[in-house]
Amino acid sequence: MKKRTTKTLVCDIILFALCDFYCAGSKLLFHGCRSRMMNGSWMNCHWAEQAVFAFGIVLAVLGLALLVLNDPGIKRGIALSMIPAAVVPAFIPNVLIEIGCGKNMRCQAVMRPAVIVLGAVIAAAAAAYLMINRKRTDKEQ
Repeated sequence: MKKRTTKTLVCDIILFALCDFYCAGSKLLFHGCRSRMMNGSWMNCHWAEQAVFAFGIVLAVLGLALLVLNDPGIKRGIALSMIPAAVVPAFIPNVLIEIGCGKNMRCQAVMRPAVIVLGAVIAAAAAAYLMINRKRTDKEQ
């Protein structure tokens, strides 16, 4: 088993922290509107928040696996799987689940931009992780 370099460990910790922030933030910081409609049913932004949270759980588990596992090939596969898992939730509000709230509502003003920006940051960090670790493993071969 190969020893993990400091650069790889730092990248693992950064990706793990980003994924955990995405998961927790989707419920605590950049959640959707928490009000119900007149008939008692939930608004669409509630369901968009739930879908984003589900992807956040997947990302948090992938981040934990990245932190715990040591095999470079498996870690590259995990980082590669993080890219679509971070990009797809950006399409949930207003594309996959229509959130018909006004522009000043929390789901449009906070949740939607946060999901897009954090998803892009995680995808970029995972792509950078792949590039950093590709160079390292090419030197080992």
